[in-house]
Amino acid sequence: MVKVIDMGEYKLREANLDDLLTLVNQRRKMFVEATNAKNQKALDDMDSAYKNYIKKALTEGYFKAWIVEMNKKIVAGGAISIYEQPPRPQDHTLRYVYVHSMYTDPEYRRQGLAKKILENIINWCRENGLKTLTLHAVEVSRPLYESLGFQPTTEMRMFL
Repeated sequence: MVKVIDMGEYKLREANLDDLLTLVNQRRKMFVEATNAKNQKALDDMDSAYKNYIKKALTEGYFKAWIVEMNKKIVAGGAISIYEQPPRPQDHTLRYVYVHSMYTDPEYRRQGLAKKILENIINWCRENGLKTLTLHAVEVSRPLYESLGFQPTTEMRMFL
């Protein structure tokens, strides 16, 4: 049974495969807004790969997503991917969480929906023994993430 959190006019619930196209669409919108991505072929390729990823990862248990609905319309969402990485002094579980695909439709922003999704993600991770969460933040989102305890790191990246 799907746990639904009543937030007044909004409802927060765990996403399932019926939400696949919405999750893919939210990720695309997130990238277009955050990075000004315009290459339609690259975006279409990302969409296709993300669909396949969700189908496999959700079924195998290393992907979870939560969405917020208002009158049965999905207006916000966020996801996590659970992956293995070598242990660190702060976390020897080998299981890490990458928070991604956080998106709220523009007309529903500044209402605490992303915060509710993140609080739910954090609580789910605590309940399931996951200790290390990472994410990539655009400047406008940093205050939200910092208010929940996320801190900047020294991560660097290279695309080949």
